[in-house]
Amino acid sequence: MRVVSSKPVLLLLWIQSVYGWMHSKCNIYDNPENIEDMPDSDCLQGYSKGLTASCQYFTDIEEDLHGLPQNINTLCISMTTDKNGIMSLDFFSQFHDLEYLYINGCFSQILPTGNSQGLPNLHYMELSGQYAGCCDCHIGPHTFRDVVKLSKLIISDFRLSAMAPDVFNGIPHLLTVSIGNSCVKDLSEILCRLMYVKSLTNLVVEAQEIQTLNQSNCPILNTNESMTPVFNNLMRCSLKFGKITHIEEGALDCFKNLELFESYLNKELLLQLPLSGIKQIHLLRNLGSEHIDFKSICNLVFLLSIKRIDFNTNYPISLSMYHVDLCVGLESIVLTRDYTFYPSISQIKWNFISTLKNVAYLSVYDRTENSLDLCSFQKQPITWLNKLVLYLNINIFFSNQFSCLVNLLDLKYKSKLSNIEDFAFLGLRLLEYLDLSNNNITHIHANTFYGLYSLTWLDLRENPLIHNTESFTHLTSLREVFLGKLNSPLREPVIKLNLTLIFGDILSQLTHLYITSSMRPMYLIIGSNIESKQNMSLILKGQTVSFEDCERPFFKSVIHLDVDAEEFLCGSEFMGKYFKSVETFVYRSKLSAKSYDMTTINQLIQLQKLTLYSVDLIQQPSADIIFHNLTKLEVLKLLDCKIYSMEGSLTKDLKSLKRLHLRIKNIYNVLYSFPESLSGLKYLLFNELHLFCSCDNAWLIAWAKRNRQVEVILISIRYIIWDNLTCLSDNGIDTPNFVKYTEANCTTEIDFILFTVTGLGVLFFMLVVFLHNLSGHYLLPLYHITLGWLSEAMRSNTRGRYDYDTFVSYSGKDELWVVEELLPNLEQRGPPFLNLCLHSRDFQLGKDIVENITDSLYRSRHTLCLVSRHYLHSNWCSLELKLATARLQVEQRDILLLVFLEKIPPRWLSAHHRLARLVKTRTYLDWPQDPHQHQAFWDRLWEKLKPPTDV
Repeated sequence: MRVVSSKPVLLLLWIQSVYGWMHSKCNIYDNPENIEDMPDSDCLQGYSKGLTASCQYFTDIEEDLHGLPQNINTLCISMTTDKNGIMSLDFFSQFHDLEYLYINGCFSQILPTGNSQGLPNLHYMELSGQYAGCCDCHIGPHTFRDVVKLSKLIISDFRLSAMAPDVFNGIPHLLTVSIGNSCVKDLSEILCRLMYVKSLTNLVVEAQEIQTLNQSNCPILNTNESMTPVFNNLMRCSLKFGKITHIEEGALDCFKNLELFESYLNKELLLQLPLSGIKQIHLLRNLGSEHIDFKSICNLVFLLSIKRIDFNTNYPISLSMYHVDLCVGLESIVLTRDYTFYPSISQIKWNFISTLKNVAYLSVYDRTENSLDLCSFQKQPITWLNKLVLYLNINIFFSNQFSCLVNLLDLKYKSKLSNIEDFAFLGLRLLEYLDLSNNNITHIHANTFYGLYSLTWLDLRENPLIHNTESFTHLTSLREVFLGKLNSPLREPVIKLNLTLIFGDILSQLTHLYITSSMRPMYLIIGSNIESKQNMSLILKGQTVSFEDCERPFFKSVIHLDVDAEEFLCGSEFMGKYFKSVETFVYRSKLSAKSYDMTTINQLIQLQKLTLYSVDLIQQPSADIIFHNLTKLEVLKLLDCKIYSMEGSLTKDLKSLKRLHLRIKNIYNVLYSFPESLSGLKYLLFNELHLFCSCDNAWLIAWAKRNRQVEVILISIRYIIWDNLTCLSDNGIDTPNFVKYTEANCTTEIDFILFTVTGLGVLFFMLVVFLHNLSGHYLLPLYHITLGWLSEAMRSNTRGRYDYDTFVSYSGKDELWVVEELLPNLEQRGPPFLNLCLHSRDFQLGKDIVENITDSLYRSRHTLCLVSRHYLHSNWCSLELKLATARLQVEQRDILLLVFLEKIPPRWLSAHHRLARLVKTRTYLDWPQDPHQHQAFWDRLWEKLKPPTDV
């Protein structure tokens, strides 16, 4: 049994964890893309940006925010209780980069930031008190004044009357306000609080409690006068009400134009709405109430220039050309009927569409309507309709049913359709999207879809289809196809499909193919060497899915593969291995399914995302190698699977893995070696974590709490944190607290030993760092000086102590001066003759440069530095000067000479500290520009460098 020490592990992790964050109540995401499929994604996906913190189970905001990174951009908070104390916006002022703030909870009061800095970058704020119903929260004047960049504010389930009248004043850039369920019965409560927000351009109000709309008369602050609110800059306004009983004349005069007006309408309201002061409504939505004839609706459409209507009703729909004369300005019509209470049949005469020449979108949901006579009355084609959505009581499409809709792009029909005659869609040459899902279609013939030359998307899901060959071969533009649930005569136990016979050459151009046989076995044959020209997504669903010709080129073009079947086979082998190019693979099986070897998943080396549902990995003969070779895998999800343990042998090749999601059905172990190879892991999700009470698992809690590179997330139907995690004991009955179990059973005296060793190691490391920072610039010269002394001591020297009289340190760009001036005047003058050491001539070939420099310095009596601008820019010259200076300090002899070949400005020397100190403390020579002074220069230099007389 592995014995795990908690103290040294914590200390080591504290040292190493510098790149991430861990918070007991918050999940941290460094990229909005990582929020996908996370348990708290609903609160974040709409507006998350940058570094994101999603926090749940908060009880005290000020205290619970401690430990969050201060550079977060998005913060999402959910409070645990319905009612909380005072919240100050100053709690968030530590987050200077905060742009998006969402808070779900009710507070007794919200206070402003109280400082001039405020929240300098916050531009989105959402306050929701949804768990409290109507939250009685006091928000005083100018509370949001210091949030200077706030442009969008959403408040829902807060009682607006508890807020100050000027609560929104002082926000200079507020553009969008959304007020939902404000618990008020008078619209003035809302409008009067917004009338001083001059920058407001977008307003959304949802007030289900308001029953009457009266004229707004707002008191002017600090006076006894009142005024009607005016919104001059408002561009988009949506008003959503419940059951309005009365609209007073001029009640909505402050708006003029509305993007949306939503309510339960009746005949009286249709008459009152034009007198409310509104000039135009873009979308009018009726949520359903008493019967309203369509002629009254069209009268309102005409008076208010309405462009779109969305009407729900319980009554039969009566609609004909007679009713729609005044609706000619409509661009979109949605009619929905719930016939539960009034089952009588509607009366729709489809010739009304010929009058509405601006309607591009028509949707009719009425399961009692049994006619669809669109084109028989038409002498001219209907060119204006682009999208048609129908839910009717029609079970057959006749030939030329839609022939007049020549510009239709999108057609959707869902109901009881069971039969489609040949050429039913003739004339729809421009149709791109055809959705016939959730019907009773059984047969598709060769001419069923004849004429759909532009069709790219065909959905036949949830239809008991019995396939026919060549059903789709003429649909030359088809890209996405959804088929199923496929059927076959009961005498045939397996549904067999030859994809080449069904699709022909268009199989090569498909990008998305969905086939399901529901819960019947399915046998697929490609039938040719056709190869897709596109990156294909293939979705298959059946009791079992089998293939015949598994080596066909078609399989290599599949990039995204999604299979729902108990078995996925080629013969008796796992079919997955033949999809060599697949990057995303989702496989859903059943734990009760017959086990077969899936190890060949490790041959899919292009995999980036892998999801396994209900796969029993315990039954796999080589489960420990099933994920080997998957070096490109970034996301791995094991959901409702079984596995005995998560260990290092399983994950050894998953170096690119960023996200791992585990929802394991059985009790299992997570061994210490499990994360060792997961160097790129960022998110580890344990969904309903069930561990054995074993010391093999004892390391996990300390690692999860302290490892800041990996965000470890616990998901459970109940609130669970590491400290209240339970485990299953050896008797299979008891479930003790896991933390207490490890403390009682998995620690020994070795803890203290390891802690002491670790502590001493840390102190030694700190001492080395301290010495390096204090005297690091002496270490390298000291090292080379020591090597030089050792070399001198071991070297047998026939000439005495030195091989050279002078080591010349110079830049290679000054070599012409050395050859033409230095060598003739020093080496060729004598006796005695000087022996100079030049790097270009005397360094040993193949030897390390630094060793050459060190050896030459210590084999020379003097060091001569020829300083020029080139010299100052040379790293090698800088090293030579550093080593020579170090030797000078150690030997305390006059061995270093400086010669300036040109004038160097003092500001240049100031950047070279060693050289600047030497210039200030030692005598140096300047190369004279006057040729008459050259001889005196060489005489003086030669006298200094000549060897002693005893040598």
